[in-house]
Amino acid sequence: MTTITVLPGNTSIKVDSEANLRDVLIKAGHPIKSTCGGCASCGTCVVVVLEGGDNLSEVSFEEKQLLGNVFHITSERLSCQTKVLGDITVDIGIHKAEEKPAVTKRRTKEEKHQILSDRKENMKDKPIKQGGKKRPKAFTTKE
Repeated sequence: MTTITVLPGNTSIKVDSEANLRDVLIKAGHPIKSTCGGCASCGTCVVVVLEGGDNLSEVSFEEKQLLGNVFHITSERLSCQTKVLGDITVDIGIHKAEEKPAVTKRRTKEEKHQILSDRKENMKDKPIKQGGKKRPKAFTTKE
């Protein structure tokens, strides 16, 4: 049995060897963002390995394609492609951040009419621009 220490929160998870990191974290109740479902095509399931990087599976081709070679410096891994072989400590703080949805205010009919009338009023003072009044030249071929 191996232990995964998850930060923030400093919780520990006991798992069998060669368990998929993403699946283990989701089963333990830790939210891991992913739009591809673990197929290594989105790159959003990134976790930072703080300790025990040697206790993980080798970096797959798919990980290298998405993360580049910076994983040596940043210690980031795709959790969907990572197998746990020994005790590790990971930081999933990026997945815990609350994202605020964009709030859009719908205009009432009166506001829409006011905006349109303001535009019309502004357009009265400006001259109307028309096309360049030049016709394109006919295409001819030389023999």
